[in-house]
Amino acid sequence: MAFKQLWNRNIAIASVTAAVLLSSVAAGGTVNGASANASAPLQFQIGSNKSVDYRGEHTLGAAPYVVNGITMVPVRALADGLQATLVWDAKTKGIQLSRDGLTVHLTQNSDAVTGTYIKNVKLPAKTAVVKGSTFVPAKFVAQLLGAQTIWDAKQKKIVIQTSDAALTLNYSFDQSEEGWSGAFADLPVDYDPSIYNLFYARELLPTANNKTNYGLKLSGMNRSDDLFMYVTKKIDGLEPNTEYQASLSFKLYTDQSGGMMGVGGAPGEAVSIKAGFVNKEPKAIESTDEGHVHYRMNLDKGNQSTEGKDMKIVGNMVQPDDTLTGFQPVAMQHAATLKTNEKGELYVIVGSDSGYEGLTTLYLDDIKVKLLPQG
Repeated sequence: MAFKQLWNRNIAIASVTAAVLLSSVAAGGTVNGASANASAPLQFQIGSNKSVDYRGEHTLGAAPYVVNGITMVPVRALADGLQATLVWDAKTKGIQLSRDGLTVHLTQNSDAVTGTYIKNVKLPAKTAVVKGSTFVPAKFVAQLLGAQTIWDAKQKKIVIQTSDAALTLNYSFDQSEEGWSGAFADLPVDYDPSIYNLFYARELLPTANNKTNYGLKLSGMNRSDDLFMYVTKKIDGLEPNTEYQASLSFKLYTDQSGGMMGVGGAPGEAVSIKAGFVNKEPKAIESTDEGHVHYRMNLDKGNQSTEGKDMKIVGNMVQPDDTLTGFQPVAMQHAATLKTNEKGELYVIVGSDSGYEGLTTLYLDDIKVKLLPQG
C-alpha cells in the first residue's frame, strides 16, 4: 500500500438553578462510625430504608422497591454511592448525573434519558417521586455511569460495583507510540503523494516551551473532497465474546479558529472529529464503489458531518479561544457498549473526517480508555 511511505500514527440542562456537589470522604475517614473505603460497593435492600456505600450506612427518605421487575432506588443515594456529581434543575425538574466523563440527564416522572453519547434510548421505567425523593431504575442508570450491578434475588438486594471491575488504560506517548498506529482513507489509491502531504508520527506537542510532552500527529491535504485521518489501537486480554461498556477521553490539539471560510467548508467546523470502539481491526481497504478505486474504511464511520454505526462525532477542529494563536487542547470523550471478538479483543479508533479541502493538522494526547464488563 502506498501509504507506507508516509505513515511514520455525543438533555443538556440550559439553566441550572441549584447545584449540589456530592460529599466525599478522604481515605481513612469515617462516616457513621464506619471506615471509608472508596472501592466498597453500593448496596440497596428492597423494602429497607438503609443503604450502604463506601462511607458506611445511611438512612433513606424512602425504601427501594420493584415495579414490573425493575428495581427503583433514590437517585441521590445512587449518585452519592457512586461518587458522582448530581445537578438539579428545579424549573425543568431535570437531573444531571456525571461520573468519570459520562453524563446522564433524567427528568422527574419521565422515561426520557439523554447524555453526551446516549441516543434513541428510554428508561425501562419512569422516574418517580416517593416521599419527596426521586427514584430511578437502578441497573440502567448505574450502567450509564460506568458501574456494574448484581441482583441477589434471595436477599432482595442490589449491589452496585464501581471501579474494581473496570480496566483503565492511559496513554501519554511521552516514551513511545504505546502500540498505536496511524493511517489515512477516503482518497484515491493512485493519489499523488506530493499534493496530499500525508503525515503521521509521534512528535513533541507544539506548545510553548514544551520539551517533554509528546502526542500523535496527523496531517494531510484534502484533495479528494474527503479525507479521513485516524489512529487506532488494539486492546486484547479481555474476556472473549463479552459485552463491555467502553469509555474514551482524550485531548485534541488544534490551531483552527471558528467562523473561518474555506473551500468545501470551514477549516474548523467542517472537520469532524470522530471516535469509536469496534471488535475488528480498522483498516483502509481498496474499494471500487464509485467506479474509481479509493481507499475506504472497513467500518461504518459515516461521512464528514454524518455519523456512522461504528464512529460518532465528538467535536470538530475549532480551538477553544480564538484570541490566542497556536495549537490549543480540546477535551473530548466518547462512550459505547459492544462485545469483544472471539479472541477477547477490542479496537479503539479516533480520527478526523474532513469536508474542508485544505491542510488539516492535529495532535492527540492523554488518551484514556476505560472498559467495564457487563453482566
